[in-house]
Amino acid sequence: MVKNTTIKRPHHAYVRDVYLAYLIDGARRTEGQGFPIIEKWMVTDKPPKSIIQWDRRCDVVDPKTTGMSFYCNDPGFTPILNNPKLYVNKLRDYEVIIGLDASPYDNMPPWVQNSQIGLNLGITYYFGSRGLKVIPNVRLGSKETINSLAAYPHNTLIAIGTNGFIQKKQNCKIFAEQMKLIIDTLEPTGICVYGYLTEEIFAYANEKNIPLFQYDSFTMKRNAKAKKHKSSEVISDEG
Repeated sequence: MVKNTTIKRPHHAYVRDVYLAYLIDGARRTEGQGFPIIEKWMVTDKPPKSIIQWDRRCDVVDPKTTGMSFYCNDPGFTPILNNPKLYVNKLRDYEVIIGLDASPYDNMPPWVQNSQIGLNLGITYYFGSRGLKVIPNVRLGSKETINSLAAYPHNTLIAIGTNGFIQKKQNCKIFAEQMKLIIDTLEPTGICVYGYLTEEIFAYANEKNIPLFQYDSFTMKRNAKAKKHKSSEVISDEG
């Protein structure tokens, strides 16, 4: 004989948080698109000794003097995008967290670009609200994403990643125009540059006497190591 059982149901319906609304709980929002605003008090006032990208965290020597960035292929930090709450304590070991960098490629529809930027801002805000010091990563796509600049604090450090953006001359021109807009809008106290620091892109920052802090990317370090190894082989062969 099968015994009848009563299934207890919760008093309140379960609502799945499909867009991680908890990330921006309590955040001030920009007008129009409602991007979460990164607060000035969340941002560190000094650049880290080094910056490393998330997929190379095994190379970190001293987390307390390291800025953790996400300047790598998006799949490398997708687990953080899906569940930022799980990584708060893991990231707390680092001196500072560079804002997220989910890619808003300019060939994406504008609403997708803005969604990616909104995700970057939302997770950065969340980490800051949990007591992690951050440096906002400023990442724009096409001209339709310019309004997102209203979500960044003024007169603080900001971070910029140049990997993958300087191979084509046209890209450099667009990047330089964006940098001028970013500088005029945010008036940063300094810019942490992860990757190549080219005169064409950062000429306006130099003109404005904004301190630039350059950090070699993993690709730059790898290429330098390969070049040094190849050079030593040539010397050995000649000897």
